Amino acid sequence: MKNLFKILLVGIISTICRILVQFLIPAGKQTVLQPSLFATNGTMQMAFSLYGIIVYSLIASLFFLICNHLSGNRILQGLKYGLSCCVVWIAYLYEPLPHVVWIDRITYPLADGVTLLIMGLLLGILFGKTRNVWVPKVLVKDMIPLITISVCFTVGRLIQYNIFDIYSSFNNKHLETMIWCVFTGLIIAGTMIWLNRYIRGKNKISRAIIIGSLLFGLDLLLFNFFMPLVFKVDIWDLILRTVIDICAVTLGCLTLKHYD
Repeated sequence: MKNLFKILLVGIISTICRILVQFLIPAGKQTVLQPSLFATNGTMQMAFSLYGIIVYSLIASLFFLICNHLSGNRILQGLKYGLSCCVVWIAYLYEPLPHVVWIDRITYPLADGVTLLIMGLLLGILFGKTRNVWVPKVLVKDMIPLITISVCFTVGRLIQYNIFDIYSSFNNKHLETMIWCVFTGLIIAGTMIWLNRYIRGKNKISRAIIIGSLLFGLDLLLFNFFMPLVFKVDIWDLILRTVIDICAVTLGCLTLKHYD
């Protein structure tokens, strides 16, 4: 119960920080998507606050999956986890989409990145324990999951663009979208390989589920569903892209090296 209260506190403080940062950044003006129901009826701030607390609390709770094997002082441990969340969110914020304007590529990565690092800092302060533990070194064998996860992600995206025709700029910005897919796949793969270093005593399937479906998947799910709070979007399209991305990455995570 005590830990639950602390996690909720992290979620509340992180949400407050995100809201405060939002007031400091200029709003980009786009004309592609209509405002959400929350935006038109004046309840978006309340909905954003409540959802934000849920999001940051759940992401914070995933810290317990790796914290026992993180090395260094507790502040560094928290910042490491916050950074792992941060790089994935920022990669997705750079996805070429019709409604994204240039200013959003600067302001939102800064706002979300700062918030996730603050969340990590709070986790380190509240739950971290300074420890010196064995940390596996990056090996040549890590190139296999790096390539596999990134290829799985890119193939998953090609399926989404060509078969399901998800909301994207693929038809108008083919090269830019493909470059984003490759680089984002590599960023995700690198992050999953790093997280895998702190998962112990799990078989291949359970490790892939923990890393691909929880540490990546839950993070992505919560990130994607910030969008309906602001814009009127196709929910099924959002669900489809989220599920396929998670399944693709989880499949690639089956090649991750086992650590005892």
